[in-house]
Amino acid sequence: MTGTAARVSWQWGEVDAVGDGDDVELVHRRARACLSVRAGRLVRGEGYLHAPAGARQELARVGAIVRLRQRGRYLVHAAGAVDPSGRAWLLAGDSGSGKSTLGYALSRAGWTSLGDDGVVIEQVADGFRAHAWRDPMRVSRALDTAFPELREMTTQPPLNDPRQRLSLEVPMAARHVSVAAIVFLSRGERRAMHRLSAVAALGALIRQSPWVIIEDAHAARHLAALRDAAGLPVYQLEHTAAELHTIAKLLTEAAA
Repeated sequence: MTGTAARVSWQWGEVDAVGDGDDVELVHRRARACLSVRAGRLVRGEGYLHAPAGARQELARVGAIVRLRQRGRYLVHAAGAVDPSGRAWLLAGDSGSGKSTLGYALSRAGWTSLGDDGVVIEQVADGFRAHAWRDPMRVSRALDTAFPELREMTTQPPLNDPRQRLSLEVPMAARHVSVAAIVFLSRGERRAMHRLSAVAALGALIRQSPWVIIEDAHAARHLAALRDAAGLPVYQLEHTAAELHTIAKLLTEAAA
């Protein structure tokens, strides 16, 4: 996310944004399509209806992030899973860190899903609750040794996806649930899990919720919410292929 010309307040991917208070004009640079956030609503603009589906999806995603942020709800780049006791775990990290894979492994162990590539968090009186961000679960076809059911799927991954991911239907969680913990993921040669300090946790959260740096009336509240979320149990997990089968047990033991 970077600042550009005078009329562009910020950018996200192919989307430029120009803000005026809580009214935000979004323009998809490649498709030349517009979508606005006005009075808390998404309003289609010039070129939107005739834009490619991918461009409309990108605009709608950014518009939803802006609209939710104005209401005190913040998207975190994470998969979300709800354990059998009804508590949400956020599996956060950069693309390729294993969010979808471990989220799917948890669903196979009987956990329900809040999302594959994003979870919305909201601060409430007794902590934080997580809201579902209903993207489809996508898992690499290359994992069919660990997940044999992938071999039986007749659908094909998108041609432009180098990770050859298949979209999977998994049980979705209730509308919102309390957040138990946040786990930042990385792949490694050995399993290692440790608790992060509040400072390290805040830095990691800002990286996975970069909209916090948008300079508007909601920035201070967004940053304060992430600072308080850093006070939750927050872990760093370096995981291996073995965790595809043991992740539920590992997280349950961490919560004990």
